[in-house]
Amino acid sequence: MIKAHKFTPAELSRFRELQHASFEILETAAAGLTGGETEQALARELVARYREIGATSFFHLPVVLFGDRTALPGKWPVGKFFPRRRSLDSGDSVILDAAPIIGGYLVDTSYSFCFGENAAHAEMMSHLAQYRASVPVAINRGDTFSSVADSVRASIEAAGYEAVHGKHPGQVLGHRTVKLPNLPFRLRYRGFDALALSWFSAKDALAMSGAGRRSPLWNTRTASDHAAHDGLWLVEPHAGCGTVGAKWEEILVIEGGQAAWLDEQPPHVRQWSAIDKGASYGPFCGGC
Repeated sequence: MIKAHKFTPAELSRFRELQHASFEILETAAAGLTGGETEQALARELVARYREIGATSFFHLPVVLFGDRTALPGKWPVGKFFPRRRSLDSGDSVILDAAPIIGGYLVDTSYSFCFGENAAHAEMMSHLAQYRASVPVAINRGDTFSSVADSVRASIEAAGYEAVHGKHPGQVLGHRTVKLPNLPFRLRYRGFDALALSWFSAKDALAMSGAGRRSPLWNTRTASDHAAHDGLWLVEPHAGCGTVGAKWEEILVIEGGQAAWLDEQPPHVRQWSAIDKGASYGPFCGGC
C-alpha cells in the first residue's frame, strides 16, 4: 500500500513537480508578509493554498515559526510546533515548513528567511549550505546514516550553534518520503496524517527492536547505524542560537547507494548565492 523505494522516472518527476509547487507556495506566502501577521493566520493561509493545488491531507500540518521560536529554545515537545498567536516583527527569523499529500505523493519542504535585516540569520543560513554538498558525498562513500547525522550535529555545534533538528519528532536529520494510496478520505491524529504516521511509527519501532533494519527515520540512533537505504529522503538540517533559527529541507534521491538531489535549484540554493554576493536573500515571487 505504501511505496518507499524503486520509484519510476514518472513518479520521480511527479515528486519533483510537487516539491517545486510546495516551495512556490511557501515562498509566495513569505513574499506577501508585511508584518503583524500571526503564526496561526499564516498557517491557515498555507492550508488553504495547498488545498487549492489538490492536497487531501498533510503528513504534518504546516509549521510557522517566528522569531525565537525558529531556534526551538529549551525543551520542545511536538505540541510546540503548532502555530501560536505570535506576531511577526521586523528582524524576526521565519521558518515555514509544509508536508502536503497530493494524489498520494508526500512532499515536505522548508523555507527560511529573515523578515528584515539580521546578520546573524544570514550567517547561519550560509553555514547550513555546506551540508547540501557534504551529505551526498558522505552517502556516496558508504558512510552510515548515523555517522552522517552525527557529523552534521558536530559541525553545527562547532560553529557555535545548536543542532535543533535533534528536537524534531524522531530526532531526525532526515526521513523517508513515500507514495501513499490515493484514498478518498484521510484520518488525522494529533495534526498528522494517521496512515503515514502509523507506517512511520511501526517501521521505526521494528528497527529499534532489532526486528527490522528499515527505519524511515535518519538520526544518530542505533536504528540508523547502517549504510543508506535506497529511496527518497527528506534532509532537514536545522540550526538555532539565541533568538535565531534557520533550516532547509528537500528530497535526496538514493539509488544503488548513490545520492543526488531531486532538484538542483530549490529556493535555498538561490538564497545562498544571494548571501555570497551580499544581496537580499528574501523571498522572490515572480508571479506575485
